[in-house]
Amino acid sequence: MTRTQISPAPPTAPDATDATDATAERARFAGGVVRVLIAASALGTLGPVSGLAYGEGVEPATFSALRAGIGAALLGLLLVAGGQPSVRLLSLPPRQRGMLLLAVAVNGLMNLLLFFAFGAMAVAVVVVIFFTYPVQVALIAVALRRERLTRRRVAALALSVLGLALVLGGRLGPFTNVTAEGVALAAGAAVCHAVYLVVVRDGFPRVPPVQATSLVLAGGLVISGTAALLVSGPAIVGPWVASPVAWAAIVFAGTIGAALPKVWVISGVRAIGSTRAAVLMLMEPVTAVVVAALILAQAPTLLELAGGAAVLAAVLVVQRREPEAEVVRIPVNAA
Repeated sequence: MTRTQISPAPPTAPDATDATDATAERARFAGGVVRVLIAASALGTLGPVSGLAYGEGVEPATFSALRAGIGAALLGLLLVAGGQPSVRLLSLPPRQRGMLLLAVAVNGLMNLLLFFAFGAMAVAVVVVIFFTYPVQVALIAVALRRERLTRRRVAALALSVLGLALVLGGRLGPFTNVTAEGVALAAGAAVCHAVYLVVVRDGFPRVPPVQATSLVLAGGLVISGTAALLVSGPAIVGPWVASPVAWAAIVFAGTIGAALPKVWVISGVRAIGSTRAAVLMLMEPVTAVVVAALILAQAPTLLELAGGAAVLAAVLVVQRREPEAEVVRIPVNAA
């Protein structure tokens, strides 16, 4: 009797579709990291640039409103021209419309609270308190079961907090103006920004980044513009209107410092998650120190350089992908 030998089946080759999807996901992740870093660097120019406008007599609330208005108008023109995708807001599920409205509100409120905080106490103290928002983002994301706090992320948060303390610590002293009102306002602004970063992650996934940003900036125009009118009244229009330096600063802030980076923040957060994006955005105060050194001839100290190095280390730590910490994505058609 002849025995038939059955040879084992050859190993199955990896599905080409799976490999393509994995490559696309890696590219999307890397693109998200780059967009957030560029956005943070662009936003970091706002401090020195706004200083130029303030020197010409522009009030902070007026500057904030004009910045938001220019950014909203620019993105609105892109949408009207058909250069960017958009959706009918009434076609969105109620939950997504609510989350979009929340993002508009907290972003506008954040700017307003920061404006009043800067007037209530030293700017350096406000910045230190405000940039605690990455820790708040991590805690909110964990509480909502969107992300997990891994050892790598805890280390990145610790490094970023240390770096921020070194960058800004030299600007604090025993005679630094600190008030309870200013602390409350700055802390409120930090909470608003943390909520914003969590909400834009997957709160309204059907709304493209450009359209969402145009709405966020339009809301900022309404909120900051109202505050400017209440605070300044008819004096909102002053001699600065004839200043080329003031308008150059305003236009720069509305384009490089508002429209583009805010679009990149939303698209980047959607690609890499809220906590990772929040840590990467700590490049903003580091960039502000560098720009101040270049434009305002304020040479950075050794402590500031060491702080910048710590923030860069946190960026390197947190940008690596961690499958065990991936967020739970909400389906696009979620109600």
